[in-house]
Amino acid sequence: MPNRFTDLAAKGGGTEYVSIAASAALTNSTTETTLDTRTIQANVLKAGDVVEIIGQGIATATNANDTLTIKIKLGGTVVCATAAVDVADNDVWFLHTFVTIRTDGASGTMVASGIQQVGVEGTATMRMDIVASSAVDTTGTLAAILTATWSAASAGNSCRNDAFIVKIHRPGAFD
Repeated sequence: MPNRFTDLAAKGGGTEYVSIAASAALTNSTTETTLDTRTIQANVLKAGDVVEIIGQGIATATNANDTLTIKIKLGGTVVCATAAVDVADNDVWFLHTFVTIRTDGASGTMVASGIQQVGVEGTATMRMDIVASSAVDTTGTLAAILTATWSAASAGNSCRNDAFIVKIHRPGAFD
C-alpha cells in the first residue's frame, strides 16, 4: 500500500486533507476543543514548503453575550486566530493561513500569515493575522488543528466546523 506522505513529498506537495463531514458540535463547555485535525508525518516538510490551512464553520446557537474564539495551530503554535467575538446565531467563521517553513530539522523555523473573520455571512470584516518567526520541529509529526473555545459554558452555545483543508505546497514541483 502506498504511503500517502511519502508520495506527497515525492510529487512535491498537494492537497493533504479535506474534511468530508461537519465536526461534532461544541456545546456547553469553556475548554478549548479540537474540532478537526490532520497530522503531517515526520520529515515531510522541507525549507521553502508552504502549509496552507483553511477552516470554516458556524455558531449554530448562542447565549447572551458569550464569546467564541477559533484558532488554527500547526505543531502547537497558533498560526491564525480570531479575537473572542460575541457571536449571534448562525454567524460564520473563516480562517485561511499560509505557514512558510523557513528552515527544516529539529531546530526548524516557520512564519505565518493569514486572514480570518467571524460574523454575518457576506458582511463580516476580514482581518490579517501574522506570526513572526517561530520554532518548528519538522523531524517529528506536526498536527494541523482547528479549535474553538466558548467564554461561558451554556447549553445555548453550540458551534461546529464545516470545512477543514490542509495543503502542502513545494516550490518548483509543478513548473
